[in-house]
Amino acid sequence: MFVKLWMTSNVLTVNSSQPIIEVEQMMRENRIRQVPVVDNGKLVGIISREDLSRAIPSIFDPSISPETLDQAGRFNAESVMTRSPMTVEPSTPLEQAALLMRTHKAGALPVIQDEKLVGIITQTNIFDAFLEVLGTKKPGARIELKIDHKPASFYTMLQLFKKCEMTILGITVYPDFSEDHQLVTLKVQGEKMEVLIDALWDSGLQINRINTQEPLPTD
Repeated sequence: MFVKLWMTSNVLTVNSSQPIIEVEQMMRENRIRQVPVVDNGKLVGIISREDLSRAIPSIFDPSISPETLDQAGRFNAESVMTRSPMTVEPSTPLEQAALLMRTHKAGALPVIQDEKLVGIITQTNIFDAFLEVLGTKKPGARIELKIDHKPASFYTMLQLFKKCEMTILGITVYPDFSEDHQLVTLKVQGEKMEVLIDALWDSGLQINRINTQEPLPTD
């Protein structure tokens, strides 16, 4: 999967001269945690809610004087933004974007194409992609198998699912589960679950766990 499939395309932006009070209000009203800073069509920075929290004293803190609050409100976006933020392209693999965000503790990455901002990929987007790949929102059974590292074993497993007319909704592989085995988890649908289980055991594949699931609530 690539970033372009999961990024938010209609990106709200601010400019570097915008007061941070306005930036904070816009982010709060739109329930976003990061906003790119764009001047004359060019990305120059990004602001997070944490950046604003450090810059704007709390109105609920009795130790903060009105003068201090007023002074804080005069700062602009340029004074708190992260300059020259890390970016990705629409064709960047999603796992590479996730690794960048994890490594650099970034909540979001602007998406750039031909030097123009075309989207933003956030932690929420990454979570949504993860849930979709695992088939979390669809009914079915989750089967966890231990198989050896031989390519033929993986092929045999897939052939059994095909033979039993099972639809694979999601599949993940943990190749370093142990020295002798990899752990394969599949979310499947089909009417021949009992037939499939017998076939898996008969083939020598080890069933680690089976869990029948219903879709998770989306709200």
